Amino acid sequence: MNGWQRFAVLIICCFAVMILYPDFGASGWTFIGMIIAMWTGVILILSVVSNLFGLYKWESLNKLIFFVLTCAIMYSLLWYFPQEDKVTPVNKIKYGEFPTKADIDRGLKRFTFNFDFVRRNAKRKENFTNQDINEKAIKKEIKKKVSQKTDELVEKLDIQVD
Repeated sequence: MNGWQRFAVLIICCFAVMILYPDFGASGWTFIGMIIAMWTGVILILSVVSNLFGLYKWESLNKLIFFVLTCAIMYSLLWYFPQEDKVTPVNKIKYGEFPTKADIDRGLKRFTFNFDFVRRNAKRKENFTNQDINEKAIKKEIKKKVSQKTDELVEKLDIQVD
């Protein structure tokens, strides 16, 4: 296992924790940036040492190093990942609060972009990323405008017929 693969596992672990526990603020992004920088340094040092001593030849030792590294990354993420309610993910797990489907959906929503805009809202200078649209209200408004236009059209046709 080379350094790029270890780095990919680091990124996957960070995204997994951010998706499973989405109740983090701006401090969560700062924490993830610092943790990625720290573990990238550890991965670089580990890669240099393993290449220096030829540890890449022993597959079982590489698997053990990879397992220990992954456990250490997850340990640091779960014990220290900041949450808005000041309870770390490990303590939530310890007290039986496991991530629900709603948590996962909110976590995934933080990493997606909603392209479904209402045209009139796109003109304003607000942030409409991941907006929730009330479809029933929009359909009701559309029906109201359509009925107004048809009423106006019927009145014009009535005038022309007379």
